[in-house]
Order: sequence, then structure tokens, then C-alpha cells
Amino acid sequence: MLNPDFAIILNFKLADPELAPSTADAMVKRARDIGARCIASNSPAAFEAACDKYTVKNVPAMTGQKYAPDTVVDALVAARKAGQPLVIDLDVANGLQEDDQAALAALNKWMHKFGHVVNEGAPCALECDLQGAFLLENRHVSYQDYLFLHAPVAAQAVVTGLEQAPNRVEWVDGRAEVPFEFAAGQLTLDLAEAKDDFAWQVVRIQGHRPEDDLADTKF
Repeated sequence: MLNPDFAIILNFKLADPELAPSTADAMVKRARDIGARCIASNSPAAFEAACDKYTVKNVPAMTGQKYAPDTVVDALVAARKAGQPLVIDLDVANGLQEDDQAALAALNKWMHKFGHVVNEGAPCALECDLQGAFLLENRHVSYQDYLFLHAPVAAQAVVTGLEQAPNRVEWVDGRAEVPFEFAAGQLTLDLAEAKDDFAWQVVRIQGHRPEDDLADTKF
């Protein structure tokens, strides 16, 4: 079973599986830089050295598909909402094709801001009243939840399912604080300062942390 932190799997489809591509190192480095923690291929041996070098999981070919630059982030978000990885097919013949390069560039731009959110996010029971919005929880840090919002972002959102008020709410991109109120089990967020840089924006809801219970140490 694959690590659930593998949000993106680049599936390299070599035209000749018997011929290791000279660009194998560059392709695995590109995967690592984008935030993909796993690659697949029809010739795992060709990528073994590069995967060891860049600490990227190397697995046999998987079933995926190709994505355009304007759909790849939507596809990734939908996959993570469903608790699944996004497997991206990339044809390899003397390097990657131009359209695949463009899709990876679009993905890299978004992942630069939100990579840890999708890699570590898992489906949860929290709900938002905005159409299309949803939440993931950090599978490693249970007191962090992530609210995914698609542009244009409404001025206000209500999140239900939290048991207590969060310590802080902030935009992941830029870390600007999001004003909020918590009453009767409802978290009301003021989203008036939403950015328009990305079609998908993410708000981090920071709950109660164990370290908040530590008393001050006096010497």
C-alpha cells in the first residue's frame, strides 16, 4: 500500500523501456521540486539511482492520465478530496513533451504554496456552507484543518464540526490572519481579504495544540 502522503505520482511512460533516458535524473529532480514524493514508470530500474538520490519513492507503472495546464490543479484537488493520489501520465521520448512540461509548470506554481496541505491532508468530517468548498485535516497534526475555497471566494463562510474555537485561522498563502467568530458549534470566517492569485485558495484552521498547555518555565 502506498503512503497516503503521496498526493501526486508522476507516471513516466518510456517509449523504449529497455533504454534508460539520459534525463532520468532531471525528471526525478523535477518531480521532487514540484512536491511529488513518488514516481511510477514502465522501467523502474531506469529511475532507481535518481530516486535514491532525491529520496523519491520508485514504483512500477500505474494507471493515470494526461492533464492540461488549466485542469491539473482542479484534478489534484478533486483527488485529495476523495482521499486519493493524482497519477499523471507523462510520455518520455528524449525528455518530456511540451504540453506535459506546461502542465507540470502550472502544477508547480500551485504546489509551491500549498504542497504540504495536499500531501498531508486527509478527508475529515468538518463541513463548510459554501458550494464547492471542503475541508481536509492534517493526518500528522490532528489540530490543523484546511479549508479549500474556489474563486471567486465569498465574503463569509461557516464551518461546522469543530468542538472548540481555534487558536488561529490564516490564509496558507501569505499567512495573513482570517478574522473569525465561534459560537454554538459554528465557526464563521471573514474572507473579505481573499487573494485572486489562484483558482483554489486554502485557509488553515489552527486548533488547540499540546504545547499550549505547557506552563511558563522560570529560572
